[in-house]
Amino acid sequence: MKATISRRRFVAFALLSVMISLVVSVGLLLAVDVYVHAKFSDTGLNIWGYRGPTVGRKRPGEIRIVVAGGSTVLGYGLPWDAAFPHQLELALNAGSAPPAPHFSVVNLGYSNDGAYSFRYTLNDYAYLNYDLAVLYEGYNDLGGPYRGAIRHGVALFRWTGYFPMLPMVATEKMMALRAGDLRAAYRGDKVTFRPNAVARTEAALLEKSLELYKSLEAQATKWQSSPAPPLPDDDGCDPRWAFYCHSMHVGIETAVARHSRVIVVTQPYLEESHRRQQSDLRKMLALRYGSNPRVTYVNLGDLLNIHDPQYCWDGMHLTERGNELVGRALAPAVQAVAASLVQ
Repeated sequence: MKATISRRRFVAFALLSVMISLVVSVGLLLAVDVYVHAKFSDTGLNIWGYRGPTVGRKRPGEIRIVVAGGSTVLGYGLPWDAAFPHQLELALNAGSAPPAPHFSVVNLGYSNDGAYSFRYTLNDYAYLNYDLAVLYEGYNDLGGPYRGAIRHGVALFRWTGYFPMLPMVATEKMMALRAGDLRAAYRGDKVTFRPNAVARTEAALLEKSLELYKSLEAQATKWQSSPAPPLPDDDGCDPRWAFYCHSMHVGIETAVARHSRVIVVTQPYLEESHRRQQSDLRKMLALRYGSNPRVTYVNLGDLLNIHDPQYCWDGMHLTERGNELVGRALAPAVQAVAASLVQ
């Protein structure tokens, strides 16, 4: 009898030890990740996976807008307040005073996300209770069907809403510590760098942190989100752009189903194929939403020259000046939608 009790106590003690160890490990990992978010708050994402300060519950008189898209929405290479969603917010609120509505614009951009990601992004952030969704993407879909929805692919984010930045930062830090040059590591150059003992220890600790994170991710993948129901793929687009048009169609339907208004925007024209893609997008919008007041289209294709360095610093991503022009050009359409919301 005593042996049996002893074994039970041993098992209970072992389970308790494992649980305490897990809680402590997760707590430490979370603390490190929160620190990483704070350290890279100007150039990275906040703890909820979007760019800029976190927003709370919508206030009376506030009209909340979310902008979804890829790195051109994110404002790649610039501080968060130089990206066009923030520039749009500034333009909307310039000179306004009560009882005029206050506009808040949330930047949901994520590098390499395409139109396919809209359905997931708009659902994942439904808790923001947005009034208007701005869909701003076409560049990442120029190469053909593209199923990029990277943020949604992070199980911990899908499960809890918390977006971990540590994996990305730690991976790059390890690469830099071991190769001596992050750019060389990404190029796959042969490593000749000899890290010292401190660098090797730091890299090993980061590697252990990543192993723990991946273990948690593996557990979280047991709770997969169900895919959105498909829509008929007959949007009237050329086969080359059919997947893109269909993805835009699904994204729009996702927002409308949540009683949101939608503005679909053509980005500044990148190349001739982008013009053809956007021409087909307009055909789909006319076919599906020609008489629907909840969906608006804005063409900023000819707003600026993408090859002018004062507006675009790398042939794709806009400078702060370029983003300011986009924000100002988009503001009238947003204000027109807002007027219909407050009537």
